[in-house]
Amino acid sequence: MRTSAVQYVLDILKKEIQSQYSPGDILPKERELAERFDVSRNTVREAMIFLEAYQLVEKTQRGARVREPSFEPMFHIFSDAFGPSSKTAQDVLSFRCIVEHGVLSDVIAHAKEADIQAMEAAIERMDRARTVREAAQADHDFHAAMVFASDNHVLQQLYKIMAETLIYYLEIGKSNADHNVKASAQHRAIVDALRARSLPAMQAAVQGHFQHSDAVRTREHPFIGETDESTTN
Repeated sequence: MRTSAVQYVLDILKKEIQSQYSPGDILPKERELAERFDVSRNTVREAMIFLEAYQLVEKTQRGARVREPSFEPMFHIFSDAFGPSSKTAQDVLSFRCIVEHGVLSDVIAHAKEADIQAMEAAIERMDRARTVREAAQADHDFHAAMVFASDNHVLQQLYKIMAETLIYYLEIGKSNADHNVKASAQHRAIVDALRARSLPAMQAAVQGHFQHSDAVRTREHPFIGETDESTTN
């Protein structure tokens, strides 16, 4: 398949930005790039539009400036693809369980007092929450603070972009006060294990919390996990 002129210029500039430029560097002017690639300035301009969309560069009075790398555009695409289905609720919970279990050793190694205090503040907000949305937001903030404590920048970006999706599914069961009381106690057990820097204790606490979350999800939506008829016809 023949590559268009715009795609050709775009592919080369993407590679060069990643390998030869640093954030804050200014790319050559459109005229210079057009002469280098032997294409029209309109072709270069179109390639620049794509680079901006990928958030690789930003326009300035001096020209196109290289930005700090960001995963946001990619994660927005993923987040927008999630629908409000029972199967997705199950998948989101499984995703969180895999990620948060996998990151625990890094959380133990890198968590600072400010991270732990952020987790404790989220527990307090969850205890005081008056609405389902407030409780779900606080629940999300607790788990996001734990993930942020790992110092894994990719996961930090991912949890930022997926916040609304995660909060949406965390609302399941939040109208039941008993569920919230149990979840808060489990959150505190996680914090206690983190303060003790005990990986086995933290793993056990997180495992118990996700088992409770799965039980709540199944109780509130008993048909989660079964194939919807609409997807089989």
